[in-house]
Amino acid sequence: MREGYEQNTDNKKKTDSIRFLCFLAAVLLLLSGCSLWIHLTPAQTYSAVERRMLEKRPALAKKSVQSGKFQRKYESFLSEQFPGRTQLVALQTKLRRLLGERDANGVYFGKDDYLLEQHQEQEFDWKQVKNNVRQVAAFLKDYPNAKVMFVPSKSSVLSSKLPMFAQAGADSRFFALAAKQIPQERQILVSDVLKAHDTEYIYYRTDHHWTTLGAYYAYQEWARSMGLAAVAQQQFEVTPVCTSFFGTTYAKVRTGGRADTIHLYERKDAPEYTFEYNRGETELDSFYDLSKLEGDDPYSVFFGGNQALADIRAEGGEDGKTLLVIKDSFGNCFAPFAANHYARVIVADLRYVNLPVSKLLRVYPADDILILYNSVQFMEDRDISKLK
Repeated sequence: MREGYEQNTDNKKKTDSIRFLCFLAAVLLLLSGCSLWIHLTPAQTYSAVERRMLEKRPALAKKSVQSGKFQRKYESFLSEQFPGRTQLVALQTKLRRLLGERDANGVYFGKDDYLLEQHQEQEFDWKQVKNNVRQVAAFLKDYPNAKVMFVPSKSSVLSSKLPMFAQAGADSRFFALAAKQIPQERQILVSDVLKAHDTEYIYYRTDHHWTTLGAYYAYQEWARSMGLAAVAQQQFEVTPVCTSFFGTTYAKVRTGGRADTIHLYERKDAPEYTFEYNRGETELDSFYDLSKLEGDDPYSVFFGGNQALADIRAEGGEDGKTLLVIKDSFGNCFAPFAANHYARVIVADLRYVNLPVSKLLRVYPADDILILYNSVQFMEDRDISKLK
């Protein structure tokens, strides 16, 4: 009896061992196949779904290996090139939500179908942040006709949409740092203005950008600080041009949220404008490129996306003033409002302009300068060094 029992136990152990080895072999085969696929297939450089550049394959160097930088970058590279990554992210997020979790992949599932980025302090290189702030402060000293507008993150303004016990983001620390180094009169403070309208549709539910309405409220504050009379909201024709927009925040989780609507504001009695992008590379007759509404990123309807340089001239405004707007993507729907007050507006994105602003100003002398950045994007930006 006992011999039979021991024999059955041995057989079971052998069977379990074989099953485990088969499972291990399948996993190794899958990982090997994926690794082979990643190395034999040309690496993707851009994710249309996530609307961002992907991690490049890191160069192997002794110094980067010793510091661990190579390993971290290579892990990110493999993760972002993994076949079926988008579907796996969506599945993982849905499972986490079923388990009652309130966040995934750095995104909170907020109230009223809002998806809100977490942006915790530990995510940022604060040495870089401080350098960026110092760079702006030095620029403002050199150019008395310049002002700066830092646009707070969606999570900061719409804090009432966050789930209970959600951690505070990095905005508070950033704005405190900026307040210490940049005089208040040189800053256009829009946090309180936006928070006063936090029940309105001022940020997209599924994207990190503000809506055109949010940009309009900031424009009113900018005009007030410049001693200008803002164009009344009633003087604009407001047109919804896309009602099925799912933005960058949704792309991180692939679930939750609700489709956003993109609105265009066009002044009813606006002058004729001419537009020149990138020193004559492209010419348009509008602030908006409607063809982008059919592509992967409908938000690119503003200026056709992020352009290195846009030169906007109002008809009959040759003797008027010039405004230089140095901006990130938040400036794309703001610039059309500012253009109502100048004969010429130059819009520059330092991520794509390969020269310092001082040289840019020799080509395009400006009466007024506005630096406009979202707080989070500013903290992460490594091209602020061109602001000299």
